[in-house]
This record gives sequence, structure tokens and C-alpha cells, in this order.
Amino acid sequence: MTGIGILGMGKTVPTNQITNESIEAAAGLPPGTIEQKTGVKARYVAREGETASALSAEASRQAMEAAGVSADQIGLVLAATFTADYVMPALACKIHQLLGTKHAAAFDLMANCTGFQVGLSVASEKLTCDPSLTHALVVGAALQSRFVNWNDPNSALYFGDGFGAAVLGRVPDGYGFLAHDIFSHTAVYESVRIRGGGSSHPIRPENVHDLLNYYEINGMDVWKQVAQHQPTSIKRALEKAGLAVDDVDFFIFHQANLHLITYLMGKMKVPMSKTYTNVAEIGNTAEASMAIALCEAVEKKLIKKGDVVVISGVGAGFTFGASVMRWWEP
Repeated sequence: MTGIGILGMGKTVPTNQITNESIEAAAGLPPGTIEQKTGVKARYVAREGETASALSAEASRQAMEAAGVSADQIGLVLAATFTADYVMPALACKIHQLLGTKHAAAFDLMANCTGFQVGLSVASEKLTCDPSLTHALVVGAALQSRFVNWNDPNSALYFGDGFGAAVLGRVPDGYGFLAHDIFSHTAVYESVRIRGGGSSHPIRPENVHDLLNYYEINGMDVWKQVAQHQPTSIKRALEKAGLAVDDVDFFIFHQANLHLITYLMGKMKVPMSKTYTNVAEIGNTAEASMAIALCEAVEKKLIKKGDVVVISGVGAGFTFGASVMRWWEP
């Protein structure tokens, strides 16, 4: 058992649906605009009183059950998020408390929408370097509806809430993660941001009504970044694994925009049958999107033992990442 792979997955999507029609009315958009521009038909958001930690813990319990792993076996809890319950301490620490993973280290990681992929990379490398660790829990958590100004036509189009989790552990040689690639291109750092609450823009009585704690987005900049750099990250990860695009059986992408995923697959000359999307059904769930999509693809048996799978995303800043794995099932 010399490889590191995913042993089990779980997901949680809130039940409170927001329709395109209500968002378009609030943001002053013509009917049909959201689906036309993004492919999103519906999204779900947390209800009043629901917390990122509780919803993350629910997804984590599912992943642990699927992996056949108890809380005592988890040695690391890593949460990829920017929507923790508090500014600090870390969301991972609250998940740790709720799950009872008393022997685990816990910390958060911020790589925005590619956070889950970066988290897989960090956790798998930690397991590789520390033989005393047997299992790690990686959570992608996005309770971002509370950071969306639903009256803003630039940012209200995309987002929904969601939570996904994966348990990592040792798998037979030749299976599990084969390579990771992460790099950043920061020329358009300001194109996707939430300024309020940061140390440069702390929320004060004098600015509390300035909408600083909401998403600000330049959608065209995002499209250009993805089109230019995400295929490069995928290619680099495959080269590290000694593979080519033609060797990949299945792709999982960050679910930002259905048209963007279609564009990426076309640019790589790969049929859409080799990927799975859920952005139309649940919107852009940020750090959770790749976790939820991978979980659902496995549940639907679109991925089988031995398949070469690439998971790839892009996060604000911008950070690009891709992981290559040979899927393991006992």
C-alpha cells in the first residue's frame, strides 16, 4: 500500500432553492439571461441558522462512512474555504470538534474555487511524507450566498452553496494520485474579490453600508484567465505523471460556468462524455464544486477502478491547479 488515494466521498447541498427568475428580477436582468450566459438553471442556499461547519460536518460524515473510517483514524482535517463560521479560528477546527477527530491536526487553506484540488495535493503530500498518518479529511466548503449581493448583475448570476468532502488514505501501488500541479498568475488579482473584513478594509461603523463584504467580479477577466492558463496546468500535471490528454478517462472541473467547461473540453479535443457537470442544477459552488461533482460522478458509476481521472480548477487571485489520479476501489 504505497499510493495515496481517495477512499470515500460525501456531499451536502442545502434544500433552499433560489430561482433564476427571482435573481433576474432583483438584479434588473432580462428573463433568461442567467441560463444563457452561464448555463445555470437553479441553485441552493443555506437557510437562516445553517452554518458552514455543520453542513461541512454532514458531508464529512458521509465521506468517512463511505471510506469505512472512524473519527479516531483521521490524522488531518483540512478545510478549503473562505466562508468559515468566523474570520478566525479555522473552520477545520470546528469541523474537528463536531466530528470528534481528537487525534487530528486541523487547519484551513484558501485557494478559492480551486481550493479542494489544492487541498487534495497538500493532504496527499502530507500523508506521503508522514508514515504515522493513515487518513486525512479534505473538505471544500462554500457558504457564499451571504457574500452575494443579489441586486448586482455582475455577481448574482453564478453562485450557490455547497459542501463536499473526501477521505484520503493508502492504496495499492499504481493507484491514487500520480501527480499534482499548482501555479498562480496574479496580473488580474483584483478581478474577483471580497474586500470587506480584510485587514485593508475592516468593517467599521462608517463603512458598514458600503457593500464591501460582497463579491466583486469582472467576468471577462475570469474567462480569459481560464482559457489561457487552465489547459496549461492540466498539461503540466499530465507530463509529471508521464501521461497525455488521450490517456485520461475522465475529467472533473470546477463548476464555474457550463459554457466554460464546454470550451475547455473542446480546446483539448475531448468529448463531453468524458466529463460530468452539475453547474446547471446547483450553480457555482466554489471550493465545494469539484468535490461535489467528483462525488456525484462516482455515485453514478461514471468513474470505475483503474480510470485515469484529472481534477482541475481555478481560483480567484488567480491560482490554477490539476491533480491526476488512477481511481481506486476496493
